[in-house]
Amino acid sequence: MFKKKSLLLLLLALLISFAIGCKDGKKGEKELTVGSKEFTENILLGKITKQYLENLGYKIKDETGLSGQALIRESIKSGEVDLYWEYTGSAYMGFMKKEIIGIDPEDVYKEVKEWDEKENDIIWLRHSDLNNSYAFLTTPEVSNKTGIKTISDLAEAYNKGENLKFIANPEYFERKDGMKQVYKAYDFEIDEKQKVLLELGLFYDALINKEGDFTIGFTTDGMIDAKELVVLEDDKSVFPVYYATPCIRGDILEANPELEGQIDKLIDLVDTETIMKLNKEVDINKKTIEEVAEEFLKDNNLI
Repeated sequence: MFKKKSLLLLLLALLISFAIGCKDGKKGEKELTVGSKEFTENILLGKITKQYLENLGYKIKDETGLSGQALIRESIKSGEVDLYWEYTGSAYMGFMKKEIIGIDPEDVYKEVKEWDEKENDIIWLRHSDLNNSYAFLTTPEVSNKTGIKTISDLAEAYNKGENLKFIANPEYFERKDGMKQVYKAYDFEIDEKQKVLLELGLFYDALINKEGDFTIGFTTDGMIDAKELVVLEDDKSVFPVYYATPCIRGDILEANPELEGQIDKLIDLVDTETIMKLNKEVDINKKTIEEVAEEFLKDNNLI
């Protein structure tokens, strides 16, 4: 009888262990869902994180490429996504509905971090040095010819009446956080006849084809590196800072406290120039995002 009871208890223990194993995957494997927004850079960050954590032994459900900020945000709040990379400026203006112009970037990060943990139990880890912000761009030829290296130089040229054409879409000229704030800070304005109005996505080709002299882009765009474009210095710090930062659900981090230190290794490697080059590999050189993510991790000895 005693042996029979012992066998039954052993069988029960094995069944319980099997059930737990089915939930958690392989022995010692922890399940996480990694998400991202739908544009190249954010998918890259998601895929890099996914591959890195898989190599550490986590079982990862891939939810990268979710369309729109609202969807990825609701997904992490509801628990459908455990981890993704968000941008400090986007959260400050989009989630907190606060005015960012003139606010110190570190204060923005601290406010977002404190607010999201208190309101949503979403933990912002240390921010990276990747700043995906606006940038005024030109070709080396135009920069050398005009001597324009900063936005102050550009403003002075327009105020002197120089005939310089600026490429953008109509929305950018009208947005409060677009050209209007640049006009106010740098005290100049672009005449209607000097505007080249195009759809978003056509700016770089127009600049390269000399349809205009300057345009607006983002600091991590792959075309900047591919075409060796000149980024004008924002010498009055008008453009908001958008630091890419890993965000993770509080309950997930509590259950997996080692995650913070593990992801910290990725944060150290992510900066504006690095991501610009990775974006170029995908958008210009037409490599797959998975391939670029794997190469990045291998190059940095993380897989």
